Amino acid sequence: MEDEPFNTPFSKLKGVSVPSPKKEPKPLPQGQESQQTGAKSPEDEAFLFIQAMDGVRKLPNDRVTPEPLDRAAVVHQVRESLRRQDQDVLDSLQALVNGKTRFDITTTGEYLEGHVIDLDPRVIRKLRSGELTVQAHLDLHGHIRDEARTVLASFIQNSHAMDFRTLLIIHGRGLKSDVGPVLKESVVKWLTTGTLSHLVLAFCSARPCDGGTGALYVLLKKRPAKSKWKRPL
Repeated sequence: MEDEPFNTPFSKLKGVSVPSPKKEPKPLPQGQESQQTGAKSPEDEAFLFIQAMDGVRKLPNDRVTPEPLDRAAVVHQVRESLRRQDQDVLDSLQALVNGKTRFDITTTGEYLEGHVIDLDPRVIRKLRSGELTVQAHLDLHGHIRDEARTVLASFIQNSHAMDFRTLLIIHGRGLKSDVGPVLKESVVKWLTTGTLSHLVLAFCSARPCDGGTGALYVLLKKRPAKSKWKRPL
């Protein structure tokens, strides 16, 4: 018997066989793969889409045609607007001819103040000092004169209907205008003549924090309470 080496650690591994690594299957062509896995080809998807859309028809027009304007109503609105403007002018002229006016208006530099003649002086002091909380405001910047008149009238009437009493109207100081504060003067005229004059109690230039002489505090009359009396059936 031959002498064995001093250390033979791998002698026990003699005769042990190691299996060879498995080879991954080659990918099949696209047509064969879809047939074996049951997946749909792009041609199949297009066919299914066409089949699903069978019977669907395109709408001839999806635009909504607005109702034609009622010409009679438009003409009536224009005539009514002109009638109100004419009435405002007549009211102003009548007040000048008779020497009567419902408002006492004072100006000191850029400061403006006006109120109905029989108003309690304590009310105008509260309005001037900002004690009355502003409930709504209107900014007339960017409006030309005719637009501003329409917007102002709508704002005053809506505020009165909602029983708002104290308003803030921002008209600007007219410093950038070549003809002066036209809008400021116009607002005062609109508030003191015509239909709006019957809703206004007082107005004055605002405090600096609310726009100063470029804005007005306006105090409206209280809306009349509705009668609780019901007509018998």
